[in-house]
Amino acid sequence: MQEQLDTTTKPRKMITVVCACILANGGTEVLLSTRHAPGVVGLDGKWELPGGKIEFGETPEQAIVREIREELGLDIRAMRLLPYLHTNVWEYPHMIQHVVLAGYVCEVLGAQRQNSVANARWFHHGEIDFDFTLPGTREFVSLAFHDERFDRLCIRFRCSDQENDREFTVVAQPTMFSQYGLVKYWGRIGSRLRMRIEEFDSPKELDDAIVEIAKRRLADGYRIAEIEVPEGSYKPLMAIIEHAKEKNQPPAPPLRPC
Repeated sequence: MQEQLDTTTKPRKMITVVCACILANGGTEVLLSTRHAPGVVGLDGKWELPGGKIEFGETPEQAIVREIREELGLDIRAMRLLPYLHTNVWEYPHMIQHVVLAGYVCEVLGAQRQNSVANARWFHHGEIDFDFTLPGTREFVSLAFHDERFDRLCIRFRCSDQENDREFTVVAQPTMFSQYGLVKYWGRIGSRLRMRIEEFDSPKELDDAIVEIAKRRLADGYRIAEIEVPEGSYKPLMAIIEHAKEKNQPPAPPLRPC
């Protein structure tokens, strides 16, 4: 907040702004842009999360998609609202502006990612110097790089036949190189299980992979033995449970919170 604002002689305006934490490269990079605001101390030339104000009649999601297309020429999807609001008061030559800022985790649609975007660049989390970013950037970026939805999601399948009992487990969790990692374990119960790690570039790709794995296991005669999820809903599970019903399987076990 600027010191000693002259609130008695200048018009005052309050606006609501949305910013985009656009993640790429497996959720390990975020796109920051530079702010152009000549004459505004603490604002001009700083790195920020791209975005803009919500226009009359827009939803926040519509506003962020429009702003990023106009500013950076990128088509994005808003994935989730971050649980944080930031407020700034900026003094311009002609007015004083009070900004309420909300942030969304977003992903670029298709194969659009550009290594060079005008007045913007991709940063790994560890290379951002937050002393050169606008207020609120640190809080939004820190929340965006941690998605609790994938901390402990676990689905365990089991299959019994005359020869042996087998299990197949999928666990969604961050890996060293991607926020959207998937670990698979399979083999005979009681023996050493085999393991494979897969990594994805977006939450949607991870969700789709989990649903397809579940469909294949159910088609091969497996049943859902256990489901462990973080608190809150996880929409792909509904598709998996519905597919299990189509296979005339017993009801899925109750969801266990992590």
